[in-house]
Amino acid sequence: MDVDESGADVAAMEDVPPPPAPVAGPSARRARVQLPEHHDDDGPTYYRLGVDYPVDPEDDEVLHQCARIKKLESLDIVGAKLRKLCLVANCVEKIENLDSNVNLEHLELYQNLVKKIENIAHLRNLTVLDLSFNKIRLMDSLATCNFLQLERLYLSSNKITDVEGIFHLTNLKMLELGSNRIRSVPPEIASLVHLEELWLGKNKITSMTLPPLPRLRHMSLQNNRLEVWEPAFFQNLSGLTHLYLGHNNLPDLPEEFALLTNLVEVDLVRNAITLIKPLPELKKLEELWMNDNKIEDLQQISHLEAFCALKTIYLERNPMQDLGNKEAEQRYREAILKAVPHIQQIDAERVDFEVKVISDGTERHVMGIRRS
Repeated sequence: MDVDESGADVAAMEDVPPPPAPVAGPSARRARVQLPEHHDDDGPTYYRLGVDYPVDPEDDEVLHQCARIKKLESLDIVGAKLRKLCLVANCVEKIENLDSNVNLEHLELYQNLVKKIENIAHLRNLTVLDLSFNKIRLMDSLATCNFLQLERLYLSSNKITDVEGIFHLTNLKMLELGSNRIRSVPPEIASLVHLEELWLGKNKITSMTLPPLPRLRHMSLQNNRLEVWEPAFFQNLSGLTHLYLGHNNLPDLPEEFALLTNLVEVDLVRNAITLIKPLPELKKLEELWMNDNKIEDLQQISHLEAFCALKTIYLERNPMQDLGNKEAEQRYREAILKAVPHIQQIDAERVDFEVKVISDGTERHVMGIRRS
């Protein structure tokens, strides 16, 4: 055993990835903020920018989280110097009083009470606009915003029904519209020629029909109402590296799936899939999530050998596993290892996982550690 420079015992362990969960989109990059416990009093207490929270004329960033700020005000103190305004988990009801902040590049009002996108058309330097977790119903006002530099637009977890007002934002690279009430994607989205990520999970979308988006790499349609594969989807989005289609009702994979030759990660969790389709064309595929489907025949596992780069496979809770039957579960695991000897993770279990302990030999003084 070895030791680090301080002579202390060190245990290095790789993190074991958790089971795949529905991914609504980048808004999952942080959990929704848990507000402090509310105590009964004479009424809600709100705090003010420029009064309770001073605004320094030299600030180029104003950042407050869970600060019970209800109104945007006093930002004229910093004026054109302000580059980033981030008020997360506050009580802001209206976007206003940003007239002097013409050089704002990052506007983030995540988890507030905003009902309307307004009073921002003059912010032409915006590269990031995050209005997720609000009460917005319409996007149409964005049509008046000449945001030629906008690259990332977050509007998840609102009450939006129609994708509109954004088709002139041709420099968009990431569009997040998960957890809304959207039923279809208009063909005009084809004008977003630089789009790399499109997140539409947790909506009411019934069709996979999408126009060509040659630069798209990440696509999520998780938790929608998909029941039929659309062949043109694979032709129009052939550059995808990450595809999330879990929690729908899609049948077995079509032949056109083989067109997605750049796929690294694919989520097909909880659909109506009965077969594991061998797709040797997917030479880059490392993660395949197919748990909670309807695969009954254990022999289907042999088709995994077609995926030469596969590192992680989720197949648990398919009928073939016979969960609860220890002998059947062992046969299930052995079948996967036979088909993919190089596999690194089966469901939530790491294969051939090792713990490396580095020590100078003084571990005998540490409770619970015994030298072999």
